Amino acid sequence: MTTRPPLIRSVLVALALAVATGPAPRALEPLAEPTPAPAAVIANWERLIGTWVADNAPFKGPNDPNDAFGIEWQWGLGRKSLKGRLYGVRDGKEIGTYWEFHEYWHPGEGRVIATQHGSDGTFGSGPHEIRNDGTSEMVQTFWNPRARTTTRVGHRSRLDGDTHTTTSFDVSASGTWTERRTYVWKRRPGA
Repeated sequence: MTTRPPLIRSVLVALALAVATGPAPRALEPLAEPTPAPAAVIANWERLIGTWVADNAPFKGPNDPNDAFGIEWQWGLGRKSLKGRLYGVRDGKEIGTYWEFHEYWHPGEGRVIATQHGSDGTFGSGPHEIRNDGTSEMVQTFWNPRARTTTRVGHRSRLDGDTHTTTSFDVSASGTWTERRTYVWKRRPGA
């Protein structure tokens, strides 16, 4: 039977303990005090509830056969978030949903987060700043697993009664905003 010198035995025991117990636990950051959604956020969501339609004639083509787009907004659970979907319209009929949306107030971060799930598996997420004057701005990062791309897209919008104007932008790594499309959404009566 071989015996190991005490120093080697001590090192092996320490190594075995380190492997068995893993790294030392890190101290957790203190938790932020949760804050409720401001009244302006809830009021903005309430104004969006319903169905909105925007003409797509300026952008219609071989890669975009839609005559129009529709967005339906509805309350999330407990009226504490907003759920929606964007769908295409051709010849007056719905032809399919392209995006599902979810906006929620993050009580720990103290801001609205907007997420999108695309029919192709693309996922987008980012903060949405809703202002008291009816305007808003968001920058989302989009991950497309099929194309293996990551992009940033910005949106600026104005909500004025039954008209919601939105403009989308490509956002470069340096923060430059390049305009893509503007849509004027009209609330569908009775929606």
